Amino acid sequence: MGRSDLAIRAALALLLFGACRQAPRAATRQAPVEAVPQLTRSDRLLLAAASIALPPEGVAPGDLPEPRSRGAQLVVAYCAQCHALPTPLAHSATDWPGVARRMWLRMEWLPDSLKVQVPSMAERYEMLQYLTVNALKVSGAVLPPGKGRDEFALVCSRCHALPDVRVHSAADWAVVYARMERNIERMKLAPPTGQQAEDILSYLRTAAGGGRAARPGAK
Repeated sequence: MGRSDLAIRAALALLLFGACRQAPRAATRQAPVEAVPQLTRSDRLLLAAASIALPPEGVAPGDLPEPRSRGAQLVVAYCAQCHALPTPLAHSATDWPGVARRMWLRMEWLPDSLKVQVPSMAERYEMLQYLTVNALKVSGAVLPPGKGRDEFALVCSRCHALPDVRVHSAADWAVVYARMERNIERMKLAPPTGQQAEDILSYLRTAAGGGRAARPGAK
């Protein structure tokens, strides 16, 4: 073997040794991380607004009125894409058209990347008919007289139209009112005082045909 062969082999050995030394570095090299865009003040305001005054908790599809009807199925398919499934009792028949129109406009303007399905005009008609037929039954122009009537009108009208006091039995009003108190807390509204709550419950039970109300959990 000549000196030239030895020199070539030595050079190749050095090259291989250097490649082996550099291979781990190449393997551990990380891909550059893309910079996350900073939120603007408008973005932060929108996120903050989305976390307060939340709507009431939703219901299960089986708890909707006539859950197998076409209208109920459309409400489940479209309304639950973005938020909890609403109950038709959340609004009165006079309020639902405005609420539904606002929701449909939002759905139409959402980015396509979110893949939110928008109902057709025929489907909107069926949904609105279902919601208004099963909407909250409101009280008449004149509420039944009694102590607590003014408190009832003041507190309960902040979120929805005043319900017909006969829509629930006297025994059920305490449970319904407890649920409304949780909704008031969820929506960050000022809660009624203890005396207001007692007067409202007493009024509802009396107007519905029962006696004085006992708040849930009260001894």
